[in-house]
Amino acid sequence: PDALIVQTHRDPLNVISSIAALTHHLRRMGSDESDITECAAQSYEEIVVGLEREMAWRDSGSVPVDRIIDVHYADFISDPWTTIGDIYTKLGRELRPDTEVRMREFLAAHPGDGGRGRYTWADTGLDAGEVRDRVRAYQERYAVPNERLR
Repeated sequence: PDALIVQTHRDPLNVISSIAALTHHLRRMGSDESDITECAAQSYEEIVVGLEREMAWRDSGSVPVDRIIDVHYADFISDPWTTIGDIYTKLGRELRPDTEVRMREFLAAHPGDGGRGRYTWADTGLDAGEVRDRVRAYQERYAVPNERLR
């Protein structure tokens, strides 16, 4: 009952293509029978259902609104240290300098590439307009901007 939830919000279309690519990669490790469009269709349904359930759960009042911290992925990518500092503040905790140094060292040693080259929307075989329609309520509710599709 005292849990705090940090929910990251990102354009669902890029989430779908990223999860589809990961699922496809994992399936190919154990089978020659994987199809990226099938993985994308499954990811699409799972993501949309998850977003709908999350919004209904919040609307139910099952968790106090002050127990959830909403973070936009774009904010984290453009200014991670302000975003991390804001999360710590909202958690009522101090981001100690030694902790920040360790985080910075980890990120320097493990730079991400943002998924470049690992997935594209075109691989999914999904209709972007149809998907946009289904996730519109989520994007409007949390002011999640459309991103350039990869």
